[in-house]
Parts: sequence; C-alpha cells; structure tokens
Amino acid sequence: MINLTIDNRILFGFILVVAFFNFILFVSMLKHRIKYRRLFKSYDSFMKGKSARNLEDIIILLRKDIRSLKTESRLNREAIRELNKLERECLQKIGIIKYDAFEGMGGKLSFAICLLNYRNSGYIINSIHSREATFNYIKIVENGQTDQVLSYEEKIVLEQALGYRER
Repeated sequence: MINLTIDNRILFGFILVVAFFNFILFVSMLKHRIKYRRLFKSYDSFMKGKSARNLEDIIILLRKDIRSLKTESRLNREAIRELNKLERECLQKIGIIKYDAFEGMGGKLSFAICLLNYRNSGYIINSIHSREATFNYIKIVENGQTDQVLSYEEKIVLEQALGYRER
C-alpha cells in the first residue's frame, strides 16, 4: 500500500489559495450580475409595450428617414456649390471716390466707382460733372487689369476695390 500523507502546512496553503481564487470569482460574479441587471432593466424599459412587429416598423421608418436625409443632404450640397459659383460672379468688391473734376467749379460732384467680382473682373464708372453737362465713362476690368489708360481717381478706386488702399 502507498502511503499518501500530506503535510498539514501544504494542505493549509492549498486551501488558502483555493479560497482566495473562490473569493475573486465570487466578486467577479457579483460585478457581472450587477451589470447584467442594469442591461436587463434598460432592455426591459426599451421593449416595454413594444412587439417585434412594432420594432420592425420603427426600424423601417428610421431607414426611410435616413434615406430622405441623405437625399436632402446631397441636394443641399449641390445647391451650396451652385450658390458659390453664382457668388463668385457677383459684384462684391467696391471702391468709390468723390472729387472735383474742375477745381473751383461747384464742389465735389464728380465721382468714380469700381465694382469687381471675386476674380477681380468688373467695371470702373467715372462720372465727370461740369456746369454745362455730366459725362459718364465706363472701363472694363479683367483680372484687376484694364487695357485703357486710367485717370488718377480711377486708379484710386481700382486700388480700393482690390484692397490695396483704404477708403
């Protein structure tokens, strides 16, 4: 016969290790049970008064809403692109000056105005007022340049519109 004797200290150590692991497992089980109860309560409150058919209808409605929102978003992006194209063509940069074309002849009734779009293209309008008549001139500006010779006042309004000079 085989003699299987185990020292009491080894047996006590083994029992302590097993007890420690059992305690850790017990704490872990309690922690997971609490999480499970919370999850079950939230699931129960979500499902309260709803059948599987109702949930399916809700999901279908939500998918339709998402599709319509995606379509609307795409249409809005296209509209914004179109507005940005239009905005670039609008006259948005302005320079203006009032001056006395003929010194001592009735005040500053003459003016020059420059109207440019995003690409610095547009017009310079010069209105020269004298006692007998008013003369209006228009010059076309392309990319901040003009083919015609500009007067001092026209240069000032062009620089104002381009942002090189304060008004």
